Amino acid sequence: MIQRAISYMATPGYDAWPAGRVLESILGAGYDAVEWTPAHLGSLLTPATSIACHQDLVTGGEEALDVTLRTIDAAAEAGIPVVNVLTGPNLWEGADPVAADDEEAWSRALGALEKICRRAGDAGVKVGFEPCWGTLAHDGVSAQRVLDSVPVSVCFDPSHFVMTGDDIPGLIERWGDRIVNFHMKDAFGRPGIDGEDFLFCMLGEGLVPWPEVFSALDRVGYDGALSVEFEAYRYYEQILGSDPEAAATLCRTQVAALVEGPSAGEKATG
Repeated sequence: MIQRAISYMATPGYDAWPAGRVLESILGAGYDAVEWTPAHLGSLLTPATSIACHQDLVTGGEEALDVTLRTIDAAAEAGIPVVNVLTGPNLWEGADPVAADDEEAWSRALGALEKICRRAGDAGVKVGFEPCWGTLAHDGVSAQRVLDSVPVSVCFDPSHFVMTGDDIPGLIERWGDRIVNFHMKDAFGRPGIDGEDFLFCMLGEGLVPWPEVFSALDRVGYDGALSVEFEAYRYYEQILGSDPEAAATLCRTQVAALVEGPSAGEKATG
């Protein structure tokens, strides 16, 4: 298997911490770098693999676009190579869903992405577009429309394709030369309501076929980061006591077991 850096997205809980403390905590848990969010836009530190800027480009208007453009500028200034985006609408923030064939919504999303790509190109930053549940671009077909329309790269999160039933290794091979970031997240269920129809669960508990995924990443020569995105919120609150360090440490053990084998995960807890 290709050796890849392991990073951790600075959520949940970390968004309220000072950036220096966040970085120290994540590196102390055994990660190589952090994936920031706009919560720390004024104090970005390295090593960092990317910034997750998940603004709603369908219903968020000029404010969502402005946040994304400012994030690109901040990434360039800090030397962070990738800013991750999605189309919207962001149902988890209370936005109303839109029909898959809503051309007005598509026009807003693609128009915003064109502006984002122009700013990123000028700044020397890559735009990692992430197909995401509930948004216009959420499965292989709708994501391909974005990739055919604007010069984005791909932030690949396999958990979303569990719900849509897409061939996850097949999508990796299709988009391999455009993948610039990879999210480690697992899921089971079907499209619908988070916590009712589907669940983002602990790594290895869901339906992401991890051995096949890693093999596909090797075949396309992906040597970028594996970035953990922890969204098992009920476990975080009820078992981990909303402790971000506990979540980061637990996930690092799970990644070691998936990437290096069960014995590595056992050593990480010893």
